Amino acid sequence: MTSSHLITSHMILIVLILITQLLCTNSFSTPHGRHDFQSTRFNLIPRLRHSQSSSSNNESNEPSGGGGIRLNKVFKATHSRREADKLIESGRVSVNGEPLLNKGGIKVVPFRDVVTLDGKVIHGWEKMNAINENNVDTNGNHHAGENLQTSSFEYVKYFKPLGVTCTTDLRIKGNIIESIGRDGYNPRHRVYPVGRLDKETSGLIVLTSDGRMVNAVLRGEKKQPKVYKVMVNGPLEEEDLQRLRDGIVITTVTQRKGRSEEENTLVARTKNCKVERIGPSSCQMTLVEGRNRQIRKMMQALGFRVVKLHRIEFMGIHLTEGLKFPGDWAHLDEGEMELVENALRLAQE
Repeated sequence: MTSSHLITSHMILIVLILITQLLCTNSFSTPHGRHDFQSTRFNLIPRLRHSQSSSSNNESNEPSGGGGIRLNKVFKATHSRREADKLIESGRVSVNGEPLLNKGGIKVVPFRDVVTLDGKVIHGWEKMNAINENNVDTNGNHHAGENLQTSSFEYVKYFKPLGVTCTTDLRIKGNIIESIGRDGYNPRHRVYPVGRLDKETSGLIVLTSDGRMVNAVLRGEKKQPKVYKVMVNGPLEEEDLQRLRDGIVITTVTQRKGRSEEENTLVARTKNCKVERIGPSSCQMTLVEGRNRQIRKMMQALGFRVVKLHRIEFMGIHLTEGLKFPGDWAHLDEGEMELVENALRLAQE
């Protein structure tokens, strides 16, 4: 090897050593002072995103990483999920002083992250999500404990009149929120119905500000029974009642976004249910599943038209206990709250 080759090899080795030192220190000196290597355009080592919980000296304004709850749940006392998403996308929401423009996947840690709307701090959102400081670990994950925090929420039962639509959309005439408001109920927080009754169906429906209720009583294996009185436009034979008990093939359509009409269409036999005769053209039906307009479609498959449909019981809560007339409402009593708490407890298992 010639001397020129040796010099070139030594120079290359020196350059490599210098680059290694720069990468280790993330900085180098210039005539103008010390320069942060990571801030250069050609960033060789991306800066890690730190959460506020990673170090007591961390001054990051970003939402805490790892655990936490979705940001839109912070506004559940006053806004629906879609409305909260629109707030976030509008740029009116900040977390730890940092404005956000994208709703996607952002989580905030209870009792740690500060959320503001139009510059005003949102207080009490942890309580509205049934979270207390004893239920949050160091990573911001919420763990349900024995205390279900039901005192933080509102639970009422309502004798829904005919013609009322079970929606919280105030733009829809005859919505249930305005209806129960006219009947004297003024909730402290935003409430919504647990499930739905058709506009043409009367009877018992529960409204609450507790977002856990829907999953606890209407979905999966935890579905709670619903009892209806049904009257049709003709005499019901014993064979008709038995067919109802054994299940009838009906077609129902769900409204799930992102799916085609075919994917949202379900053609299937209804589950076995309890059916008792009340009169020549009426019966009492107890259902666990809750497909769209299920009883009406079951009767239609037998050649009948439902002329009256009235719900008298849901998850063990009875309409007749305290509610006598359409428009009557009442807060759930101690025994009814035990039913709610049992359902919430089962849903955690």
